[in-house]
Amino acid sequence: MVLETYQRQNNPTRAIIGLHGWTGDEHSLRPVAVGVNLRNAKWYFPRAPYSTDHGVGYSWFSGSDEKGWEYRATLDLMDSLLKQIRSEGFSLDETYIVGFSQGASLALEYALRLPYTLGGIVPIAGFIKFPEELRRSATQTGRATPVLIMHGSQDTIVKPEAGYDTLRFLRELGNPVRLETYPAKHKIPVRALRLIRDFVNRTPEMV
Repeated sequence: MVLETYQRQNNPTRAIIGLHGWTGDEHSLRPVAVGVNLRNAKWYFPRAPYSTDHGVGYSWFSGSDEKGWEYRATLDLMDSLLKQIRSEGFSLDETYIVGFSQGASLALEYALRLPYTLGGIVPIAGFIKFPEELRRSATQTGRATPVLIMHGSQDTIVKPEAGYDTLRFLRELGNPVRLETYPAKHKIPVRALRLIRDFVNRTPEMV
C-alpha cells in the first residue's frame, strides 16, 4: 500500500481517510487536510491500486460497464488501512472517510457495507456507482453512519443531480444525511473545507 499521512499535532484523537479522485494519487487531497485544519486529526491518503487507461494517475475501479468492473484490490486495501488505523488506537466512531469524485463513490460503496458504524462519510462531487448492489449489501451498522454530501452546483463532470440522487438513496437506507451545495465546478472550494471541519466536529448532532 502506498500511503501518505498528515497531522498537525502529536496524539491525534480522530482518523480521517482521504480518497482521491480518478487520475489522482496519494498527494491529491493533502491541501484539503491542510485547509480543513483539524488539529486533533490524523489524515491517511492511500493511492488507488489500479493505473488509469490515460497513462496518468490511479483509479479505485478498473474496467468498464461493458467488460465489468474489478475492485477487489481496492477493498483489500481499505480493509488493511482500517486495520492499521484501529491498531494505532483510533476508535471507529472517530474514524471518517472523505472522498472526492470517484473517491466519493468508493467511500459510500465501502463504508455502507461495513459491520460497524463510522464517525462519518463525506462524499464530494460523487455518485453511487453500483446502486442496486449497494442497496442489497448495505448493513444496518453501515446505514447508521452519518453522511455529509457536498456537490458544486456548476459541476459539469459529475452533474449536481448525482448529489440529489445520492441524498434520496441514503434517506431510503436510513442514514443520517444532509446535502450541501455551493456555486463551484468539479472541485473542492474553500467553503467546503469549513463544512468538512464542522461536520467532523459536530457529527453526533446528526444522529
